[in-house]
Amino acid sequence: MCCPGHHDPVSHLDELRQELTGRGWITKLLDPEGRRPALFVQNPDPQVTALNDHVLVAPLPGGGCWFWWPWASRIAPAGEVTRAANRVTHVLGSAPGPAQLLHGNG
Repeated sequence: MCCPGHHDPVSHLDELRQELTGRGWITKLLDPEGRRPALFVQNPDPQVTALNDHVLVAPLPGGGCWFWWPWASRIAPAGEVTRAANRVTHVLGSAPGPAQLLHGNG
């Protein structure tokens, strides 16, 4: 178990996968033997497929289970899937193009 009294990491990641897939995002649950499970998330816009990363699940030292970026930055508590999905889509969302920046639409 990843976090005492909570789901295992794969269950948390699968809940996030379902939420993101429902929003149209490209996801793949990775659970290789001998390694930490992760959720690969990719921006669905074909022009920005480079906007992708992995999401991990791990406990905080003081307690609680969180979704994390690979660079050890917290995303959201593992029990708050909608909040985590909002954060992931914000970080991996399309950057505004030059026209959007000029016209204030980005």
